[in-house]
Amino acid sequence: MSQLIDDSKLQAFVKRYKDRDITFIIPDDRAEKHYVITYPTTIDEKTCEPVEKFEPNIINICINGTLETNIIFPELIRADFKKCALKVGMATMSPFSKIPNEHTLNNYDLVPEIEGFDVEIVKIIANYFNASIILYYINREEQNPYTSTEFIEFIVNGSMEMSAGGLYRIYGDRVSYSGIYTMQDVIWIYAAHRPGRTWVNMVRKLNELYFFDIFYLLYSITSYFFRKYDNAKRSFRDIILYSWGALVGAASLPEPKSLKHKMLDVSYLILCIFMASYMNIQLVSFLTIDGPSISFKTNDDIINSGRVPYLNKVNKYFIQDSKYLAFANTSKDCGDFHDCCVKVLENDGVTVILNEHFYPLQASSAVKDEARVLKTTTKIITVYHEMIIRKDSLIVTGVQKVLKSLFEAGICKHLFTQAIGISVVAKANSANQVALSNSYSCVSGCAITLSQVAGIFYFWAFGCALSASAFLLEIIWKRQRHSV
Repeated sequence: MSQLIDDSKLQAFVKRYKDRDITFIIPDDRAEKHYVITYPTTIDEKTCEPVEKFEPNIINICINGTLETNIIFPELIRADFKKCALKVGMATMSPFSKIPNEHTLNNYDLVPEIEGFDVEIVKIIANYFNASIILYYINREEQNPYTSTEFIEFIVNGSMEMSAGGLYRIYGDRVSYSGIYTMQDVIWIYAAHRPGRTWVNMVRKLNELYFFDIFYLLYSITSYFFRKYDNAKRSFRDIILYSWGALVGAASLPEPKSLKHKMLDVSYLILCIFMASYMNIQLVSFLTIDGPSISFKTNDDIINSGRVPYLNKVNKYFIQDSKYLAFANTSKDCGDFHDCCVKVLENDGVTVILNEHFYPLQASSAVKDEARVLKTTTKIITVYHEMIIRKDSLIVTGVQKVLKSLFEAGICKHLFTQAIGISVVAKANSANQVALSNSYSCVSGCAITLSQVAGIFYFWAFGCALSASAFLLEIIWKRQRHSV
């Protein structure tokens, strides 16, 4: 076995791929054996560099075609960094990483203070490799991260083992990736508001009263015609005034002189009662019930809403959807996420935002525990986040394994929520629930519409039909009487 170990070609191969766990099957013709061996990588505690000693680890032995055990490809052995430093670059993107006074730092400066979701993930990875951590600052534009690629050189040249901070798989095959460990949606948000209690809004609420006015005029004209036919001495002005007084409950109708007129007056008075009830319910509803705010469920609802979009002019064309692009062309400019959201609230507009920014905004802008900003239920796109690793690093396989386990166990989701703030998310959800419950509080009984009292108009029509029938019978009876 010693002769096989000293083979120079095998040594060169192992040294070349020292960052990989490779299984070799080596024949030993003298003993009619085959050795299944691997060369685990170790880290020198003093230099913190991979050890280049040629020390094989025998996995199995095959004698005359029979293996001693069933193991040929054992589970990959993670590198033990023996508390050596794991050099990690950190970009800033809330809630993945937050660096106070980041504007004072330059690329590759040591990070003095940091917090966030990715920081906790990096700590778990470091613990997995028994390593310490050194964090370096990565200068990257948070609003338009796709244009910042300079820091990739620090990964490629070995200055850093990996990089985190809400990054994406957008840097090609120059680096390796950790695999998806979290995802978030890009969504439309909009300001939610209710109309104030003003005289203008009250008149708008009562805009269906013109139906009663139409029947009032029809009654006045019919009543005048009936009285004229009966030779009753009433001017059209008096009939108009008394009819209006009856409609608003301020006067009574003149005494009818015929059956047809009595039928007409009965149906009209019942109509007046329902009109008074309608007015009272609408006024009580207006003065005591806050009606639901307008809600938009889909992206098309937002586009067709007539509201003004507020978008950052640098990165608002991030997708090539024809409807979105046409709507984005009508937008007004704003700065960062915070500025766009402020303008949305001030001007009753809409904007595009990452889901991670939505919860703090909804929680902080809530008024009387009710949300003042809402989101659509459909997303524009979904963004997938991955960490970046040097391709020849000893940690590539281990990081991918760790993050996959954390993601499947739901730990990534928990840490993400924790980074945003459990209380912030809870307050946002509560404010959203209050807004939704208020939106549905008037489904039954808070206000009525004309469609709900349509029966009274049918009754009015029926009364008019009876009155007309009585009128026709009266005409026929008078003609027969005169003929006799």
